[in-house]
Amino acid sequence: MRPAFCAAAIGIAPLKFDADNAEKSTLSSTAPPTLGKWAGNGTKFFGGAFVALAGHECGHVIANSAQNTDPYLMPVHYGPVPWLTIEPGRIENRHEHYITASAGFNAQNIINEWLLTAHPKLNQENKPFLKGIATFNFWLSVGYAATAFAGTGPNERDTKGMADSLGCSERLIGAIILFPTALDTYRYKHPDAKWAATASRISKVVILGLAAKAH
Repeated sequence: MRPAFCAAAIGIAPLKFDADNAEKSTLSSTAPPTLGKWAGNGTKFFGGAFVALAGHECGHVIANSAQNTDPYLMPVHYGPVPWLTIEPGRIENRHEHYITASAGFNAQNIINEWLLTAHPKLNQENKPFLKGIATFNFWLSVGYAATAFAGTGPNERDTKGMADSLGCSERLIGAIILFPTALDTYRYKHPDAKWAATASRISKVVILGLAAKAH
C-alpha cells in the first residue's frame, strides 16, 4: 500500500503544479500589456495625435465648405501661444454659425465612436497610433471645456461660437462637450459597459441635434 500511495502522491504533485502554472498563464494573458511611455512607441503615438488634430480641423473645413461660408485661415493667440484657426468668411445665420463652430467636436466624436466600436478593448491592445488619436481627442476636449468654464481664450474659440449661436452660457457648452468625452473615457477603461456606450452615443447625437435650436 505504501508504494502505491507514494506513486499516487507523486502523480498528484505534478498535476497541481501544472494547474498553478496554467492559472498564472491565464491571468497574464488577460492582463493589459504594460507598454510604457507613449504607449510604447512615441513616433506612432504622436503620429496618431497629429491625425486627430487634422480630423478636428477637417471637420471645420467640411462644415464651412458645405455651408459655402468661404473659410479662411486666421492667426490667433492663446496667451503667448500662436495658432491658426479656420474661420468662416461669411455667416448668414446662427444655424450656420453653430454648425461650423461645433464641427470639430463632431468630427472628434465620430472618430472616437469608430475607435471604440472597432477596437472596444483598445486599452489592452498594442496600438500606439490609435491610442495617440484617442489621447489627443481627450485632452483637446478637456482643454476646450476648461477654457469654456473659465471664459478665456481668443474670441474665435469653438465653444464661444456654439454658445453665441445658441444664446446660452459658454459654461453649459463646456459641460456638453465634456459629457461624451467622460463617457468615452469610461468606455476605454471598461469596454464591457454597454450603458456607457449607449449614453455616449446619445450625447453625441444631442450635440448634432442642437443645430436645430440655433436660429
